[in-house]
Formats: sequence, C-alpha cells, structure tokens
Amino acid sequence: MKNWRPAAVLASGLFLAMPNRLPAQEFGTEASGPEARIAPSGQSVFAGPAASVTAPVPTSGAPAAPAAGSLPAWPQDTGGIFGKFREDLSKPLTPRQKFTRAIRQALFPGILGTAAAAGIGMAADTRLDRDYGMGGMGFVRRWGSAFGENAVGVFVGDFAFASAFHQDPRYHPGKKKGFGHRLGHALAAVVVTPSDSGSNEFNSSHILGIAAATGASTAWHHQSDRTARLFGERLGYEIGSSALYNAISEFLFYRKEPRN
Repeated sequence: MKNWRPAAVLASGLFLAMPNRLPAQEFGTEASGPEARIAPSGQSVFAGPAASVTAPVPTSGAPAAPAAGSLPAWPQDTGGIFGKFREDLSKPLTPRQKFTRAIRQALFPGILGTAAAAGIGMAADTRLDRDYGMGGMGFVRRWGSAFGENAVGVFVGDFAFASAFHQDPRYHPGKKKGFGHRLGHALAAVVVTPSDSGSNEFNSSHILGIAAATGASTAWHHQSDRTARLFGERLGYEIGSSALYNAISEFLFYRKEPRN
C-alpha cells in the first residue's frame, strides 16, 4: 500500500547509502612458449606442442556477460539514493512474495515514514489527530496510530486482497516521456494497476486496503473523532497521499526508467 505519508519517504531515503561503482579495468600480459598468455580480451591461451586450449579468465571488476538467450540483468544504475526504493518488476509476485513484501513495507520504510508523519502531524496540530494531545505521549500515540494504519493497509491491500484478486501491489512507472504523461500515469495508478497476468484493471485491492486502514484508524481514535465526516476526511487524505507517493516514485525512484 502506498499511503504512508509520502513526504516522509524523502527523509527515509537519506538513511540509505549510495553504492560506489568503480570502472572496470582489464590488464593483460603476454608470454611466449608453453606459458599462459592473458590477452586484453580476458582469455587465457595455453600454447603447447600438443594442443592449444582457450579458456575464459575472470577479469577483476568486470561483470560477466549474460548467457545467450537469457534475460538481461536488472539495471545496476537505479538512480542513486532514491533508486534504492525501486523494485524489480520483471516477474509477477507469488502470494508468499506479496506477504514478505508487506512485512518489509510495514517495517521499512514504514517505521521511519510513520515516525516522520507523526512529527509533522504534531507540529501542524492537525485536527484528525488532535485528540492524542501534545508532548512525548502525544507523539507516541500519533506514531502508533500511523504505524498501525500503514500496517493494516499493506497487509490487507498489498497482501490479502492483492493475492485474492491476483493484482500487482507494486508501482509500475510510465512508459511515455513528458511531464504531463508521467504525472497523469502516476495519478491514474491509484485506481489502475496491472494484474499478475499483465493486463491493466481497476485497483480494487489498493482501494480496499486504504478503506480498511482508514476504518481501523478511526476505530482506535477517541469517540469524538469517530464521525462519518472525519472518516471521509481520512479516506480522502489517504487517497491523496497515495497519489503523491506515486508521483514521487515516478519522478524520483524511477526517474531513469527508459521511456519512449
């Protein structure tokens, strides 16, 4: 589920280190006679009176070439720090993988994201969480509520309903260039998602997950904050947050995705 205060994602991403990538180098030496000759191409040629044998020699720092007919490896250059949030979209997820993904989403970036959201909500003294009070306990209550809401959403929407409806809970970036096309795709992804078979359909699992999370959050608020009006406000906020998260994914996490 993508409704855990998207603004906090940016702060969470700073905790990840950008991997260093050194350019691969190849070194070669040549020797005559029966000794091995290491050519710059990375092959060892053994010359002798009886036969000549050619064998591949690993070159330090150089990635191995994929076997003929195999799928290309997932790109290593995924956009630096923000690219760490990028997911491998080459294969559909099994129900087991959706479950483990929901656990990861609930813990990270869920813990850091909901903590940041609790701090922002406390600083702004938003009406939806005002009954939690201020001070240390007020922050803990807000954090617990935000974390629980996010956890309910990812397990109900991204695992349970996504498995039952055979839908993909991951964000898939747009394939067209242009700010308008990309923004429109990010907003539409709230209600449209690929199925496990690859066809686009109504994102019922995500919408039901948002509704379940909003209902759970409303249930553990004080009695005065359990009105239908506040439920509708929370639901609208979560849908808007999901759209904002998709836009962040499109323009930051998947900004290096090939597009036409």
